[in-house]
Amino acid sequence: MRESVPFILGVLLTTAAASIIGLFLTPDASQTWDILKLSVQGIGALVFARLGVVWAVEKFKSEKRWERDANTFSEALAALREMNRANDILWDDETGARSRSEQSLKDVGERWRVAKKQFEAAAARSVFLPKEISSIILQLEADLANQPTHDSWADSIEHEGKLILDALQTLERKIHLL
Repeated sequence: MRESVPFILGVLLTTAAASIIGLFLTPDASQTWDILKLSVQGIGALVFARLGVVWAVEKFKSEKRWERDANTFSEALAALREMNRANDILWDDETGARSRSEQSLKDVGERWRVAKKQFEAAAARSVFLPKEISSIILQLEADLANQPTHDSWADSIEHEGKLILDALQTLERKIHLL
């Protein structure tokens, strides 16, 4: 379709130009027919031009929307992965599986906070994503914001880790919806 529109427009415009030249070179009784033919060709060219512009604008809008949706989705996934990595490090330290320095733990905590801010920003933009995806992201954001009070830091880390991992796995399965 894309290649045929310029060709059709070219044929119509060439025929119209030939008709105009013919009007001035051979004036006779068939001028009325030529003027009518020229008018129809002009109107046809305008209709095809309009259709071509509408098609191009719609294609541009759909591509931009897809880019925006893909960007939002990838930012949400990247933030969740970073939160999950930071949470795993904190969990390993808390359970004694691997001990880290205080500065290292502060850095990991900061990484988690930055990733959470990025996730919250992506969650705000996720309302434009398909319902199945946006509902998961918005639910996780609500769950992280409204966590119950836990008895220990380990319970809090475990709870956040489970929420993040479940949402991450579910979102990765839903990528085909974009």
